[in-house]
Amino acid sequence: MRSVVRIGVALGLGLALTFPSSAGTRQFTLGEILSETKAVVHGVVVDQFSQWEEYDGHKIVFTYSTVRVQAADFRGISPSRQVVVRTVGGKVGDYQQVLVDEASFRLGEEVIVFLGVEDGWLHPSVVGFRQGKYGVARDGSGRILGVRQDAGQQLEPAQGEVAPLIPLARFLEDMRRTRRNLAEGDTSDVHPLVPVR
Repeated sequence: MRSVVRIGVALGLGLALTFPSSAGTRQFTLGEILSETKAVVHGVVVDQFSQWEEYDGHKIVFTYSTVRVQAADFRGISPSRQVVVRTVGGKVGDYQQVLVDEASFRLGEEVIVFLGVEDGWLHPSVVGFRQGKYGVARDGSGRILGVRQDAGQQLEPAQGEVAPLIPLARFLEDMRRTRRNLAEGDTSDVHPLVPVR
């Protein structure tokens, strides 16, 4: 999922970042996302921090978001009550770095996230960048209405596209169907994880 080069922009110095990805160039299918997923986690973001790190000879800001797990399907990541997710970009002091279309987390946000493992990374990352992260929408009584795909990091956050709400029953059925197909060796699922209009 992170094998094609994509360009993001770092605000502040206007520095261009090259980072492996193809998320900004096409919509991944649910089959593609699930075939790379090591855990699907439903939980709430309870902690977050950003820091500078060396990556491929460059100084880059990485953000670490702790998700308190409410439910999960751990397949290739050790089960845990909390999962720390590493994303590229974030804010350190007055400096903000943005990797366009990278997943973006907020404290207190309820999410469903598809996690994978990157070579050499201690913490998992979001499979398919923003396409592998969903916000959970609830009604006034607390019942889950559905999920909405993340808009991702943007240079102009106010212009980020608000994805339509996917009803929970539809989301779960899509997951079950795609997992059955993957179990049978079919990774050609061409159904994008978007609602039927």
